[in-house]
Amino acid sequence: MVCVQIGVMVASGEIARGDLLAVGSYAGLALFAWHPLSAALMTMAICGTSAVLTGSGGDLLELGVALVFVSATCAPAVIVLHLALLAALSAYLVIAESTLVTNGVYGILACALVALLVGITARLFTAREEFLLAQRARIARAFAEISRLQQDRIADELHDGIAHDLTLLLFHARALPKQPDEQARQVSLTTIEDSASRALRSAQSLLAVMRDAPGRSPSGSEETARVDVPDAAEALAQKLRDAGIRTRVSVTGATALPPGVAEVLVETITEASMNIIKHAPGSTAAAIEVTADTEEITLQVRNNRSRGRVPAESALGGHGLARAKERLARVSGELSAGPTSDGWVLRAVIPVP
Repeated sequence: MVCVQIGVMVASGEIARGDLLAVGSYAGLALFAWHPLSAALMTMAICGTSAVLTGSGGDLLELGVALVFVSATCAPAVIVLHLALLAALSAYLVIAESTLVTNGVYGILACALVALLVGITARLFTAREEFLLAQRARIARAFAEISRLQQDRIADELHDGIAHDLTLLLFHARALPKQPDEQARQVSLTTIEDSASRALRSAQSLLAVMRDAPGRSPSGSEETARVDVPDAAEALAQKLRDAGIRTRVSVTGATALPPGVAEVLVETITEASMNIIKHAPGSTAAAIEVTADTEEITLQVRNNRSRGRVPAESALGGHGLARAKERLARVSGELSAGPTSDGWVLRAVIPVP
């Protein structure tokens, strides 16, 4: 429309005030595609000025038609301002006895009403589409989060259940031919059988997790929920002793911890103990120390340097410590692990809730 009006001006050879106002009003309508507020204000200003100066109903009609864009794209306050201006100009033209007859004003107002309804309808459709798109995005994020949590559950079950039991099984299977007496061989055989049974139960539990069977949860979480910290520390120390590693246990003030904190603490002790068997099977001494006071709970698991050849598979891993850090972070705890002058130490600190 802008180009057509400019073409008319060029063809006529003269530029009138009404032609410039027409170009401005058409440009204002085009501006709705980029900046609705500026377009609405520009249209109201140009059409209002032109209607007052010329007394023509064409500008009033254009202002009414523009209402479809204003009601579809602008804020309610701008819509009200546009309607107020349209009503004021209509009254002014009737009172000023312009060339526009009263029935013409009614016709323009009827067109404006239709434009308002069309714009509001378009606005509602747009809002509905945006709502549906937002809902779709929210559902997609929810499914992605559920998938991630399910993958974490499966990975935790593989690591905390099957991998730990296979670590014990593999260690004692390798140690069995080298055991010096019948009692030591019996300990290895019993550990192999128990580890294999637990690994089988963990595999069955993993299948239940993958199938999302109701009422079923990973077996490892059930076990840690039923034991307290001193019992769990002693049980894990016994596994280290069965592997030929002298282990000292010291638990002070950690007998009445909140369930969530106790579970994370037991999982961290389990991870540290299994790492000793997996990565330092030649260690001869270890210590599990848990100290709790009024401010924080401190865990230290130490072992001396491993003697002999380290199994090749011990170079693999890293998932366990990463997950231990994530679990500790959920209870505002911190974890650090690294070499010492004579071995390795894992340290975890959890503030008392």
